[in-house]
Amino acid sequence: MKGLPGKDKTEALLKAKISEQAFAVERVYFVKTDRLHNPRKVNPFKYFPGSLPVLVSAPHSVRHMRQKKIKPSDEFTGSIACLLNTLTGCHSLTVAKLYGGDPNFDDKCLYKDTLGNLALEHRFRIVIDLHGASQEHGFDIDIGTMKGCSLLGQFKYLKLLKKYLHEYEITAVSENHFTVTGQNTVTNYVSGQLGIPALQLEINKQFRAPRQNARDYCRMVGSLADFIRSVVK
Repeated sequence: MKGLPGKDKTEALLKAKISEQAFAVERVYFVKTDRLHNPRKVNPFKYFPGSLPVLVSAPHSVRHMRQKKIKPSDEFTGSIACLLNTLTGCHSLTVAKLYGGDPNFDDKCLYKDTLGNLALEHRFRIVIDLHGASQEHGFDIDIGTMKGCSLLGQFKYLKLLKKYLHEYEITAVSENHFTVTGQNTVTNYVSGQLGIPALQLEINKQFRAPRQNARDYCRMVGSLADFIRSVVK
């Protein structure tokens, strides 16, 4: 697949039945349920170890709890993280069970602690934090960088990401539509406390629906896979 344009790579991913694999991954790891688990008894996170110094994070891959209210999951962000691990060898950290917290909102946070320990061990060059946006939004993907601050001067990562999105004809790309600065987000934590460049990606539901939009799902996965590979070249 190396050297092929985005269109041909998308066809290759479709032939590899990546969209069908997404459903299998969701059924195994990311069951949508309101059943609450005690994190002291059951590990609520699913970590996929990798070989590349890049971490893909999916903190809302299952339902989460914010201010004592259960919030819906960002569907198929977990499967994207898992498949990127398979396709590229990046590390991926996801939430597999409802445990009473929200990694992208809570200050004291088991998820962030786990991520921090992984960062110490593997010395990541960048963390890519995946989230979901509704189909009503006018963008295909929004790139959150805290108005550039979370890149820590590594603006080449933003340029590379846009390059690969364009190659896969993902053109409705916005920046910093959602507030990341000044909140307890994963991106803020990674860049501010760990000193690692970070991106918060809000992916439109159109690109997270492998059954209804298999081609768009593969386009998104393919563009992110190429971006991850480019980081370590």
